[in-house]
Amino acid sequence: MVQKSPTEKLVAAFELYLRVEAALAVNTQRAYVADLRQFAGFLIERGLIKQADATEIVAAGPDAVRTYVADLLAHRSRSTVSRKLATLRTFFGFLAHGTGGANPAELVSAPKVPKRLPVHLPVDDLSLLLEAVDTSDDAGLRDRALLEVLYSCGLRAAECVGLDWGSVATELGVVHARGKGSKERIVPIGNDALAALERLRSGWRGNLVDRDAIFLNLRGTRLSTRSVGRIVERHLRESGVQIHATPHSLRHSFATHLLESGADLRAIQEMLGHASIATTQKYTHIDLRHLTSVYDKAHPRA
Repeated sequence: MVQKSPTEKLVAAFELYLRVEAALAVNTQRAYVADLRQFAGFLIERGLIKQADATEIVAAGPDAVRTYVADLLAHRSRSTVSRKLATLRTFFGFLAHGTGGANPAELVSAPKVPKRLPVHLPVDDLSLLLEAVDTSDDAGLRDRALLEVLYSCGLRAAECVGLDWGSVATELGVVHARGKGSKERIVPIGNDALAALERLRSGWRGNLVDRDAIFLNLRGTRLSTRSVGRIVERHLRESGVQIHATPHSLRHSFATHLLESGADLRAIQEMLGHASIATTQKYTHIDLRHLTSVYDKAHPRA
C-alpha cells in the first residue's frame, strides 16, 4: 500500500471536515480541495515549503497568503480569487479550531468584486420557454416539470435534482428542499408546477432504477446538475428566447418577479434559503430599475 505524504494526509483531513462537519455540497467540497492543492503547489513552487512537509503549510502566515493572492490576481478574475481566499479562510479556520491558533487568511483582504445584477427572464420569456417544451415523450415531460419547479420554487439546480417524490407535499402546496450545508427549508410550489409533476409521474414510461428521485435521466437514475444546465440551455435555444440564461437565472427570475409583485424581502430570503438578508437585497436593484421603468411610462411629467 502506498503511504500518503503528510501533505496528502492534511488534504484528506480537510476533505473529511468539509464533508462531515461543514456539510458542504459535493461540488463545493471538490472546489475547496482543489484550491488547497493549488495553494500547496504554489508554496512548493516558490520554495516556501518542502514537497511533503505539511507542518509548513499549517505554519504559513499572512504574508504567504498575500503573495499567493497577488499572484492569482495577475491572471485570474477577482471573483475567482475571492473564492480561493475563502477556501484558505475555511482551511485555516479548520486548523485553528483544533489548535486554538490564529487564522492568517483572515488578515488578508479579499479583492473587491464588481457587483453584477443577476440575469433574470421577463415573465413573457419565461412563459415562452415553458410552453415551448414538447411533452410527447419522457424527456419532454421531465424537462417541463424540471423548468416549472426551478421557477416555481426558486430552487438551485442541486436542490432540484435532489428532490424525491416524498419531498413534495401536494396537499399543502409545499416542497421540502435540502440546501447548502444540508439545511432543509420549506418552499411553496405553484399549481402549474404540481400539475407538471403529476403529468411526469403518471406519464413516465422509461426506466425507474431510482424510484425515489423525481428527476431521472433516461437510464432511470437521478439527473445530474450538469444535465440541468444542458436542459435549460437547449430549451432556451429552441424557444427562441434571446437571453443567455442558466438554471440559476430561473431562481433569480423567481425572486425578481416576487419582489416586483410586492412580496416582502424577508419572505423571499426565507424561500431562497439565504443566510443573510444582504444576499437577498441584490434583487432590490433590479426592482428599482423596474419601478423606474414603470414611472417613466406612467407619470405624465416623467
